[in-house]
Amino acid sequence: MQQSDSIKFIRKFLIFIIILFVCDRIIGYGLQTLYFSLKKGQYAQTSYAIETASPDLVVFGSSRALHHYASPELAEQLHCSVYNAGRDGQFIPYYCALEDVMLNRRKPKAIILDVNVWELAPNNEKYEKLAMLLPYIPRHPELKKYTNEISKWEYLKLYCKTYPYNSTLLVSVHDYLFANKLPQDENGYFPLERTMSRQDFESYREKKRVYDEKRAKQHIPVDQKAVKYYEYFLNKTASLHIKTYVIISPTLLKEPNTPEKQLLEQIAKKYTNVTFLDFTANSDYNNQYTKFADEFHLNKQGATEFSHQLAAYLSR
Repeated sequence: MQQSDSIKFIRKFLIFIIILFVCDRIIGYGLQTLYFSLKKGQYAQTSYAIETASPDLVVFGSSRALHHYASPELAEQLHCSVYNAGRDGQFIPYYCALEDVMLNRRKPKAIILDVNVWELAPNNEKYEKLAMLLPYIPRHPELKKYTNEISKWEYLKLYCKTYPYNSTLLVSVHDYLFANKLPQDENGYFPLERTMSRQDFESYREKKRVYDEKRAKQHIPVDQKAVKYYEYFLNKTASLHIKTYVIISPTLLKEPNTPEKQLLEQIAKKYTNVTFLDFTANSDYNNQYTKFADEFHLNKQGATEFSHQLAAYLSR
């Protein structure tokens, strides 16, 4: 009797596993189809950068890249195709992953790498956010070395076909249903129309003063893994002889010359193909809050002005 019950349990368990497997495949296929059908929004922009973009000039970076480099302005003045591959909340490991895929497709004439003073700070978030690459693993297995940074079990989780889309469903559904209401990017560039208020500026200036004073007394270790990724990015452009501009784009307030900032510059200057440009002490933008959408990002007016100035420099 006990043997018969054990056989029934095993049979039911196997049926459950098969159903689970089939459901995972069916739902995973549906989520994949939805994800790659998107025409607008952050996922659509990421897909275009990874799957299609082959510009003469490509911009890598975080949200500051996304909102600071006006692709149409740069393209018009430099007489070349430009794509802005910046992405909200990302850091140097993501730029390296994107570089690997895009440069395998085509070697651009030039690259802009927008970095910020937080790139080399210790922060696990920069690796956790590589989850954005999970949907692209089947088409680009070279990205696995980056997604493995998320956790040591990541390669096992990928056997589950719904897993890469776990955190994308709500945004995917929204972007699919309301695509006609979403703003259109301009070759990846996403202008911010709003303008920072004087009150918000004064509040941020005081908070920044307190933060800088506190930061100056602290010894914050550099993320050595992030340094390796930064060097990897520049090594690749050097090996392919691509003219590269490492840029810290304009900031609302002047940034102190922190050890992390110094290291970004020191490493960049090791490469003969790299030009390092620092706009964090530029009086055209420091304290000019009407050119900013918030404390971290230029608005459309500021981005257009900055892109015009940058293009004039690059075209020399």
